[in-house]
Amino acid sequence: MLANGRRRSRLRMASTACTALMFVSGGVIRAQAQEKPDSRSEIGGLHSKFVNVNGVQARYYEAGAGEPMVMIHGGFTAGSSTANVFSRNIEGLSKRFHVFAVDRLASGMSGNPLKDDDYSYQGDVDFIYGFIEALNLGPVHLVGHSAGGAIAMYLAVEHPEVAKTLTILAMGPENPSPASDNKTRLDLSKCPDQSQYEGLQCRVAMLAWLPTTFDEEYWNADRFMATLPKSREARAKLNAGAGRSFDFPTFKQKMLDKIRSEGPLQMPVLLVAGKNDVLDWGLNDDTAKLRGEMGLFDIIAAKNTRVQMIVIANGGHFMYREHPDEFNSYLTTFIDTWEKYPNAPGQGNFPKPPQSSTAPPRREPPHTQPGVIPGRPQIGQQGE
Repeated sequence: MLANGRRRSRLRMASTACTALMFVSGGVIRAQAQEKPDSRSEIGGLHSKFVNVNGVQARYYEAGAGEPMVMIHGGFTAGSSTANVFSRNIEGLSKRFHVFAVDRLASGMSGNPLKDDDYSYQGDVDFIYGFIEALNLGPVHLVGHSAGGAIAMYLAVEHPEVAKTLTILAMGPENPSPASDNKTRLDLSKCPDQSQYEGLQCRVAMLAWLPTTFDEEYWNADRFMATLPKSREARAKLNAGAGRSFDFPTFKQKMLDKIRSEGPLQMPVLLVAGKNDVLDWGLNDDTAKLRGEMGLFDIIAAKNTRVQMIVIANGGHFMYREHPDEFNSYLTTFIDTWEKYPNAPGQGNFPKPPQSSTAPPRREPPHTQPGVIPGRPQIGQQGE
């Protein structure tokens, strides 16, 4: 009797395990995301949480108190990037903010889209927006890296009420494309095919600037998540064409044109670049010119006086991991500075330089603030 009981127990456990990995929808067997923490996916002493976002489980890390901050990782969908990439920043930022670092749709431990059309940037934007709503976070400080920066920016354009501030890290798909003849220093010729995890991992490793950017703990957790059945399914779907109905080039240009002409990004915006980011380093340039990131700066600044840029020396695409304390300090100072001046004007008047005068162009100072930079008086003002 005891042996039979153990056998039935083992059968039930095996059945439960299989159910956790696969389920049937519309006659098609689909891989299912895990809905509980798994230590094999966690690094840096962080512990996972899960929340249902419109029928899809989202894995996230939560730490601290205070104003909510949502951090969005970059990388390709179901590739070699997850919320783990912020593992060196979360603890420090949690001393000032209530930090939420989430795995994007079909990435890390989060579930796959319910519809193939959601394998797109719009699907990611809707997922992050749903994540913020599911946890009732209200206006948040949005922080996005690389492709996550694009998602954060598009989210702020579509739902500006959600973004208290916007921070975009590194070169990403949202940046204006460099000249076609100016190839970057990212050489993938020695990497496996990018349709495989090994190729995606190789690409991420090549974007790192310092030898300490990633360690064994990071890669072990990354490989575990990337080789889950649901991750393999997501990559197979992408390789088969899922999401290709989404016209990203047209979507991107529409967003950039809207930002430049209509100025929907009126919240404080911070751009952070690594001076040695090979994604924005031309093959024929001795040093990185950061053309893509400077191009995005110009587009946002066309209608927003509250945009700033920080360049971190000796840092690559993952400058926030390579210099976590420095980055955390910059980000905190940026947010704290603008919170002291909530009425500082965002949208300003940006006249073009005169064509037939040696006099420098002047902008009328805003009525509500002595200068366009908080706390800094205009040169020549009486008493200064």
